[in-house]
Amino acid sequence: MSPQPEEELQRRLQKLEAEINSFSPTQPQPEGEKQTPTAGFAKFNLYLERSRFWFQGLSGMKKLAVGGVVMVLGLLMLQTVFKLVTSVISLALLAVLVYLGYKFFVSNSFQRKQ
Repeated sequence: MSPQPEEELQRRLQKLEAEINSFSPTQPQPEGEKQTPTAGFAKFNLYLERSRFWFQGLSGMKKLAVGGVVMVLGLLMLQTVFKLVTSVISLALLAVLVYLGYKFFVSNSFQRKQ
């Protein structure tokens, strides 16, 4: 091998190591400590940045495929949230109807007997 490609490989290796080190946290968090909200937000930002760099490194067709999958998953999650909200509203309405039914039918029948 000629020295030029080897130097190029060494330079690329150092660049990749620097990039990996920039993503890794500076100090590992002890297991006993609670995670603060700012640390959680920083960790989320780290994952978001990694994902963004990974996505930018993809080719055009792969970007379309990943974007499509992310959109489908996002819509499925949104649909699940809407179903959950609908269920909560339905249960609340059912509880109100049961309460009103009890108040008018059961409570009135007890008052008539006395």
